[in-house]
Amino acid sequence: MLRSTDRVTAAALLALLALGCVSAASAKPPSTDRLVAAIKAKNFSALSEALSVKGLDVNTPDSSRRLPLVEAARSRDVRAVSALLEQGALARVSDGTTTPLHLALLAQGAAAAPMARLLLAHGADPTAKDKSGATARSLVPAASAASKELSEMLKQWEARGAMAFEDAPGDWLREEREGAAYFWNPATGESRWSAPPSCAWQRVTVQGHPIKYVNSLTGQETTSLPAALAWARVTAADGSGLWLNWAARVTSAAAATQPPAELPAELAAELAARPNRRWYNTVTREFVYTDPAYATAWRELRDEATGAPYWFNVDSGASVWEVPAELAWAEVVEGGSGSSGAAAAGTTSGRYFHNTVSGEVAWTAPEHSAHAFVEVQGAEAEAAAAAATAATAAGGAELLL
Repeated sequence: MLRSTDRVTAAALLALLALGCVSAASAKPPSTDRLVAAIKAKNFSALSEALSVKGLDVNTPDSSRRLPLVEAARSRDVRAVSALLEQGALARVSDGTTTPLHLALLAQGAAAAPMARLLLAHGADPTAKDKSGATARSLVPAASAASKELSEMLKQWEARGAMAFEDAPGDWLREEREGAAYFWNPATGESRWSAPPSCAWQRVTVQGHPIKYVNSLTGQETTSLPAALAWARVTAADGSGLWLNWAARVTSAAAATQPPAELPAELAAELAARPNRRWYNTVTREFVYTDPAYATAWRELRDEATGAPYWFNVDSGASVWEVPAELAWAEVVEGGSGSSGAAAAGTTSGRYFHNTVSGEVAWTAPEHSAHAFVEVQGAEAEAAAAAATAATAAGGAELLL
């Protein structure tokens, strides 16, 4: 944890300006020369001192055009790499010749794997190319003792990107110090002023509907809710409550009234305002904590010019004016407005579901359709969920959290 304690009061600055001693136009950001020199000398004390300079941008090259994170990786200094990443160094940076990950994967000895893991967790891209055109992943030494571990890391990255290396939900706590967010991990003792990767997710919405989730630190994007944001507020009748991460099945270690460190403020406020909200799927017999309206990739939006509805697919990016087949299911009950449809389908009694686009017919609600879900809030709602299950599937289902 590194932070400057130097302060220049507004009054002192105004006095200096009045005397002509300081010119706003001539003010320059601090140089990274001392920082790079400390890195190359492997002097962590000097590195810490250099990082404490107010206004220092660790992504700025020094006077010799050397990038601090690249030089730290070149020096195979895991502690320096970690300190720079904590201060906001971009793991995807390139000096035009190579990247920190290229250097980490080429490193020999014990530093290779932990340095590569740190960089991958902070958004380094193994497919990035160096000046020769070689990707970082192609540089894993075949005969290296660490090659097996490095290869496994790259497989994890291919499957989940930087999320594969995130800390588990609830590992980090957040508080306000000196007017800024401060993060600390009780299990490891780590602390930092910049958000760790698991606490850097943001939700992107259009017309109030979630479109994607973006990690501001790693640059990773996903249309599926990340586990880091899969929190729900659960309260009891007496008003006491806790935060539950339903994806990881853990509760937050923070104070009961304090939202998890991973949640952005607006999402935390939204969840806190609607506690105990969940839905029961009468087909899969599972509880879900995300709105069934987003069970598919389609979002119903409104055209800004005409106000007419259209549907946008968050996965493919396609937009259509007609309701997609996945959303076109209608419930038909014999004797109601849909009875003629029942006759056409060859049914004589009961209820069924008809897709107005594809023409399909189903006796039970399709599991991703709105008809399959019952919102559950309290004992009465759970009873309704059980009744709905009995109506659509023989044998019923036990309701479990």
